[in-house]
Amino acid sequence: MRESGGFDMKEIWKKYRKSIFVVSCLLILCNVFSTLHPYVLKRALDIDFARNDIEVILLKFIVIYIAIHVILRLLKNTREIVINKVICNMIKEIRKTVFDKVLQFKMLTFQKYNSSEIYTRLTNDIDQLFDLFFGTVYAIVNNGLYILFMLLMMFIVNINLALIGITVIILSLAVSGLFTKKLGKINDTILQMRDKENREFSEMYHKNKLTYLFKLQQQNVEKVNDLFDEELKKRKKYIFVDHFPSWLMNVLQAVGVYAILYYVLHINVSISMGSIYLVLFYMKECKSPLQEMFDRLEEIQTCLNSYKRIKILLNETDCENIEEGETVKELKGDIEFQNVYMKYEKEIVLKNISFRIRQGNKVTIAGRTGTGKTTLMNVLMKLYDFQSGKILIGNHDLSKISIQSLRNNISYISQNPYIFADTLRNNIILGNTQIADLQIMETIQEIGVEGIFEKLPDGLDTKINLSQLSYGELQVIAFVRAVLHQANIYIFDEPTSNLDLKTENMLQTMINKISQKSTVIIIAHRKSTIASSDKVIYLRNGEIDKIVNKELV
Repeated sequence: MRESGGFDMKEIWKKYRKSIFVVSCLLILCNVFSTLHPYVLKRALDIDFARNDIEVILLKFIVIYIAIHVILRLLKNTREIVINKVICNMIKEIRKTVFDKVLQFKMLTFQKYNSSEIYTRLTNDIDQLFDLFFGTVYAIVNNGLYILFMLLMMFIVNINLALIGITVIILSLAVSGLFTKKLGKINDTILQMRDKENREFSEMYHKNKLTYLFKLQQQNVEKVNDLFDEELKKRKKYIFVDHFPSWLMNVLQAVGVYAILYYVLHINVSISMGSIYLVLFYMKECKSPLQEMFDRLEEIQTCLNSYKRIKILLNETDCENIEEGETVKELKGDIEFQNVYMKYEKEIVLKNISFRIRQGNKVTIAGRTGTGKTTLMNVLMKLYDFQSGKILIGNHDLSKISIQSLRNNISYISQNPYIFADTLRNNIILGNTQIADLQIMETIQEIGVEGIFEKLPDGLDTKINLSQLSYGELQVIAFVRAVLHQANIYIFDEPTSNLDLKTENMLQTMINKISQKSTVIIIAHRKSTIASSDKVIYLRNGEIDKIVNKELV
């Protein structure tokens, strides 16, 4: 489905070519039978009603007419079932591909998109692809075939009448095409406005506390109302352009009916009543599928825009391959940075970083906000790439170790605890079924934070509600998670910044126990954390300001 990190719909069509062939056959059969029943009525109208066996002949036509409708209904039902199955499988595969691709993004790739854009690609844009396949493409092909078969039947019945009918249809096509192109441009503008609105909604939602504290409600309302007013103007224009062609097509059809009647009454009076009926019926019948085709053509631009946006996402090449590189089961030994430089685009964030952390030591990375402390650890965890220098863990070069091996040996707590809308148990084990409930409870008791968990109504089965627990309590859950996912290297980013003094002391005791067996790196400001460390590395403006080795003090 993807080649060289890309995405090609041709691969999907190729995979489902047999199913698409079956659908195509069903579409052709359905349209053949749809054009047959008016022909049966045409033949019935052309019968000489003075014949002696007229009742038998009419009965025969009635049976054929009913049989055609029964077969048509069975074919249509089969067609809908097959199409639904094929399209749903295709969309499922695309959705899975998009989601898998997003999970492979590097941190820098995520910074190209805001959260609302990612959500839109995974939800609305993929739904638009469903509309493209099941709605737009299907409707255009189906109606196109129906019109084609009706034109063929018109030419079979009478060439001159067919020419009048096809002239009306061609003029209708020209009118619809002209206005459809104009509608596409208006729709593009509306979509751009909708993306802008989504960005505003996302920002307001994530910064709702700031909105309330600084009384920005009215300002936000006015900003959004301006966006709505702008979109409304375009939508009014869209409605006018959308409805005008229908009126014009009615006029063209009326002219066509007049031309046919004039021809059969003044030029060729020998044309049968059945032929006149059939051509008029088909010409009138063409209007509905023709209108639907162009309605879908209006939508196809929206669907294609969604496809292009998804394709951009899937063609991202800056992605992680967690299995690529050297596989190391146990990463132990000293951690050494050798003249490491790292930059975001053109801005250098880390400059000539060199230091050594001995195995089993507890080291604090300190410095003011924005000095590169978290970035330094992100580089160590391979969340970001560094541009030059070298990082060693034991005798292993970090650039050669697979991401999977590295992260299997690291346990991490961020400054903002990541908690999922799931049970307490699942938030702690994160899919590692080898962690038993008994281990969880023993760790909680060892840290001394069982009081936090005892108040939960269903224990480990309690579904975590973020508003139910304080920020510090959520941090404790994240800490328990990190401890249970035993690792050779622990990285704590301000682990006690939101805890009361008593809980902080408990966790500091636990960190000291962990550091007896594993290397512990802590990003911290608090003096209590710095005081208990074996080494303190001070950063300033992305450079090492000083290193205090307390083992030597």
